[in-house]
Amino acid sequence: MDGPLHLFDCISYPQTVWSTKKDDCDGFAILAAELLRRWAPATNPVLVTAIVRPMQLSHTVCTFRYDDNLLFFDNRDLRKGNSQEYRDIVAQFTMSAKSLICWDVVKPDTLETLEFHLA
Repeated sequence: MDGPLHLFDCISYPQTVWSTKKDDCDGFAILAAELLRRWAPATNPVLVTAIVRPMQLSHTVCTFRYDDNLLFFDNRDLRKGNSQEYRDIVAQFTMSAKSLICWDVVKPDTLETLEFHLA
């Protein structure tokens, strides 16, 4: 299904994800961002979300800086590489989608939009 019901989602609080040990991708991303923010604030974690077709493949990850590279948590998996820009991260986790519609970067604590891009 690729209808309007896939456009609604809400992000769980990090403490909820921690206590239940289950959620969707944005729940795990917000938890990873909060843990990183507390453990190593200099990593500057953000949430990167890509809306794709089919909508079921839309995804959110926690992206952060480490040793001059961008790394990201894809649910429970840490993805390493030599990415320098958020668009590199988006390209990595949207490979199986038919088409990219848009993507954004937000602060995990306020959900303030830092970047927004149409494909």
